[in-house]
Amino acid sequence: MAASGCRFADLTGSLVAEESKHFDRSTMQAVVAAAAEEFDGDILLVVRDGSKMRVGASEGGGLDAQVILSQCLRRLNELEKQTLDTTTRAFVRVAAEDLENDQLLLIVREQGDVRLASGAGAHGKVREMLNDALQAVGGERRRR
Repeated sequence: MAASGCRFADLTGSLVAEESKHFDRSTMQAVVAAAAEEFDGDILLVVRDGSKMRVGASEGGGLDAQVILSQCLRRLNELEKQTLDTTTRAFVRVAAEDLENDQLLLIVREQGDVRLASGAGAHGKVREMLNDALQAVGGERRRR
């Protein structure tokens, strides 16, 4: 657990690939911590790393990951039409640069309201990434 009260989960789906040599867990933890501070809400950061799904979460986001991901899937059409503020768009660009991966989703839940922002590499893949992350989160909980 990071010092800021964030937790990090490395969740994989049914397809397990060799660990990416470029993926840096500490960078993902830092991005999640920064998002939690910037947006003052529950955070889920979903990153596709080859065939693996990486999910970083703030404390509240991790506890409610399945609920948040399910909510995003149910409301995906509405969420994709949301106009994102400049801060959110900039945060996603910087996160993609820091992680060296633009196949990412930033999900912020504040007082029940959910916002979804995607990196450039996730366009057209958001539903698939949400489904894979939901399966990974569910699979991780069953293994515990």
